[in-house]
Amino acid sequence: MPRLRVPFIEQMEDSECGIACVAMIMASYGCCVSLHEIRERFGVVRGGSSLLQLITISSGYSMKSKAYRADVDELRKLPLPAIAHWENKHFVVIEKVGKHKVTIVDPSFGRRTLSLVEMREKYSGHILCLAPDNGFEQRKGRNNWGFFIKLAFKQPKWLIGILCVSLILQSFGLIAPKLTAYITDSLLMDMARDQISLIGFALLSLFVFYEAFCMLRGWSVARLQSVMDLSMMQTFIGRLLRLPYSFFESRTGGELMFRTNANVYIRQILSNRMVTVVIDFILLISYAVLMLVESSSLALLVISVGIGIFLVLVLTTLVTRKFSSREITEQSRTQSFLAECIYGITDIKLAGAEDRIFNSWRGLFTGQLAVTQKRNVWVSLLESFSTGIQFVLPLLLLWAGSHAVWSGQMTLGSLLGFNALAMAFMIPIVSLGSAYTQLLSVSSYLQRIYDVIEAKPEQEENGQVVEHLSGRIELEGVAYRYTPFSAEAVQQLNFQIEPGQKVAIVGPSGSGKTTLAKLLLGFYMPTKGEVRYDGRSIKNMDLQSLRKHVGSILQDTRLFQRTVEENIRMLNDSITLEQVVQAAIKANIHEEILKLPLGYSTMVSESGANLSGGQRQRLLLARAIVTEPHILLLDEATSALDNLSQARIEEALSQMNCTRIVIAHRLSTVIDADRIIVMDRGCIVESGSHMQLINQKGLYYQLYMNEGEKEHELAV
Repeated sequence: MPRLRVPFIEQMEDSECGIACVAMIMASYGCCVSLHEIRERFGVVRGGSSLLQLITISSGYSMKSKAYRADVDELRKLPLPAIAHWENKHFVVIEKVGKHKVTIVDPSFGRRTLSLVEMREKYSGHILCLAPDNGFEQRKGRNNWGFFIKLAFKQPKWLIGILCVSLILQSFGLIAPKLTAYITDSLLMDMARDQISLIGFALLSLFVFYEAFCMLRGWSVARLQSVMDLSMMQTFIGRLLRLPYSFFESRTGGELMFRTNANVYIRQILSNRMVTVVIDFILLISYAVLMLVESSSLALLVISVGIGIFLVLVLTTLVTRKFSSREITEQSRTQSFLAECIYGITDIKLAGAEDRIFNSWRGLFTGQLAVTQKRNVWVSLLESFSTGIQFVLPLLLLWAGSHAVWSGQMTLGSLLGFNALAMAFMIPIVSLGSAYTQLLSVSSYLQRIYDVIEAKPEQEENGQVVEHLSGRIELEGVAYRYTPFSAEAVQQLNFQIEPGQKVAIVGPSGSGKTTLAKLLLGFYMPTKGEVRYDGRSIKNMDLQSLRKHVGSILQDTRLFQRTVEENIRMLNDSITLEQVVQAAIKANIHEEILKLPLGYSTMVSESGANLSGGQRQRLLLARAIVTEPHILLLDEATSALDNLSQARIEEALSQMNCTRIVIAHRLSTVIDADRIIVMDRGCIVESGSHMQLINQKGLYYQLYMNEGEKEHELAV
């Protein structure tokens, strides 16, 4: 069986190296499956996949698999390509094992050739062999450009206008050779001095018209780019904001920002290259025909040189694409790391880790610069090759055409005009080669964009719009697991909350309290059971309208870099300043806001860095209650407050006519709850009032007594 060449499929996140390897091997056998599809079917375990999970995923696509414990020398006896465990934390595809070298395809870097010594250092000894089984189906890959080409063709008038202007502009290139021949033969050779003024006026007119059409084309391209930018970014950001919460949990903010910025680069390729490619093809044919008419022998020479340059540029695109892909990967890693550092600057300073973080960033950035330097050197070599050919071609044509001038087959003006025509012919040749290289190199950007475009939105169909909630909530047999491979985070949750009740959810860390909160908000959908509001399943409700009726604060809720007022009303223009003030009063933050430099117009730093922890929590609480919601869900919302502030807020909230769900570690804050639900290891283990649970002397009793002992120690 001939050795299969493994196509490179880049992982989008660190945890996706395993599924990327499975996708690459499947593609080598003719079945092209996107990482998005694998994620949708099987999920991606946080922290990465195991060999057993990769076996399960591959069997889902009718691939038979077998895992081995084998050293490097034994790999030659195994069927390749295969997935190897790498450096005890990563997966790569082994494509070929030779006598002295090993070829691997790394989902984070691409194809690499290693020595056997390097292989022994990094290979952990475990390998998974995959091959098609009964039922295996071949599939063609998707067209990455389809989505963006559709966007471009939504602006047909601008595309047609640019095409027409470009054709007129390029037609000047056909006039130049004729003028060269005429000026040489009529003015220089025939000494027709009386026509000098006329020719000068013609050249001036040519220049004016050329500049006018250049400016018109530039304005048209700029206008097309603006329209495409708006259309692309509206589509991309609109899609991004409607993706499920789990999508953002598995991706870094820096990586998503990099993908957003990639739209600009793709637009530049589309708006400039799409029209240019069409024009270049038209010009190539036109110039070739004119050259053949002038001199077939010289034309064939020029066309042969042009084809040679184009083939060199095309054949070297694989190397160019490899460098570009590596550069994009390194840029993405560096930007993601830097964004993460800026976001976590408080923790970095607390740990005194500035130097270590700087050295880590410098290592990433140095790696990025090294790849960029290699790509630039490679591109400059290609450019010097094509430039050198263009430099020597006029001299070559003068030398080759001298015999035709001596024999009277061509005039000197015709030869010089042909020379100008030949140089004009080379320009679209180089342009087409460059365009082909750019179109291939942009595939890494497209793959990242499609990670967002292909992802399923939070709701495929519009659910029932929620106009009103009474506050009744029911959970029946609710269970949830993050992926098919993970254990259930919560299981068999059964309880009912009546309108107006205050229900507290408590339990040790990791018991599933926050997961339950996210199930109630529709961030996660139950893998089993039902969550109902007023008897209606959350799966059939419009989640956006539902959340408008639920005031909520989660542990990762943040403030924005906007004014205090805007942070409370969250850009909702229907909320008046009076409502904002009333919410702030209930949250016990109004007096402190008035002491700020500009009161409610004071700008809040990113994530509220210019406020204390208690102020941030109370501002978030004001945001949650400003709409007077029917349900209030608070997850550790007042953990940074003192007992006095806590009591004042509790008094204000108790006067609100709403159902309250409070998740808390401080049990002293939930003693007055109508019901306390105690969770442990994803299950409800106790339920009742404070005194009932104390009398049961179960888990709640232990937690409460332990908290009391700690408070007593602090008091002493």
